Amino acid sequence: MAGSREAEILQNYTFFKGIVSSMMDEHAGKFALIHACTLIEICETAGEAVAEGARRFGEAPFSVQRVINRPIDLGFLSHAADNGLAV
Repeated sequence: MAGSREAEILQNYTFFKGIVSSMMDEHAGKFALIHACTLIEICETAGEAVAEGARRFGEAPFSVQRVINRPIDLGFLSHAADNGLAV
């Protein structure tokens, strides 16, 4: 299953790169919660986004990305899936 988890995370990241520029005016600096290539919620902090992702999706993969001009891989936050590690 790890391969499918990694594939979904990569797909979420690709999805986010395609929408981030349209989010800049209203949400710059905030954090996007993404699941199954769908923008779920915009949160004020990364911790809020991770906690909300864990609450909604449990062990299922989800991603958190900061809304900035150039999307970057946020390491753990990009690959958030273990609700035991949520900040």
